[in-house]
Amino acid sequence: MTTREAAQRAGEAPPGPQSVHRALELLTLVLEHGPAALSDLARASDLPASTAMRMLRALEHWGYVLRLRDGKYVVGERFVQSQISSAMPRAEALMDASAEIMKRLTERTRESSYLAIPGPTGTCTFLREVQSPLPIRYVGFDGWEGRTVPLSRSVAGEIFEQRVPDEGYVVMAATTDPDSIVIGAPVFAHNGTTVAVLSIAGPAFRIPEDVKARHGRAVIEAASELAQRLQG
Repeated sequence: MTTREAAQRAGEAPPGPQSVHRALELLTLVLEHGPAALSDLARASDLPASTAMRMLRALEHWGYVLRLRDGKYVVGERFVQSQISSAMPRAEALMDASAEIMKRLTERTRESSYLAIPGPTGTCTFLREVQSPLPIRYVGFDGWEGRTVPLSRSVAGEIFEQRVPDEGYVVMAATTDPDSIVIGAPVFAHNGTTVAVLSIAGPAFRIPEDVKARHGRAVIEAASELAQRLQG
């Protein structure tokens, strides 16, 4: 239930301009359910599509949401950056530095690759994804650029909470698909802080034990290269 709905049920008007509440409700919907289409956001917020579009355009102007090429909305760079410590690199720098590295990682492993940063408390936000070219792939994170998700029981959670084995990478079943495997490694700042998690994901039948080790080394090498670019 949204704050506006709760207030309406209690017979109270939410404090402040109604338009501000509606814009923040749209931002919350994008944060929790993005990437999201305009029609879905308008329906969920009980707003006319034209009103929702005007508000989303305002949020996009200020960098709090971003409209993807397919027309769906995700959280924008300004919102993502507001969740990052000033000691960490800007999301823009991570996006720029990771593009070629992730493309090569996916080409090397043939699995989809992802880059995540710490989000609001207990969450992480995905900045970039490069999908596997194979016809059978892990689709649970398909289209998750800009999405913020809980850290619990995830590879990103293990890494951000400093529970990385001696091998230097974490392997777990995907939280949204137990038949898929996620392999991730930390991206370090110059002071040793983990600023991001680089990972790959694919169907378990394609990643037996020997492949896990090989892919794990590939992810570590890609994460190290990304760290060097950020520090250079």
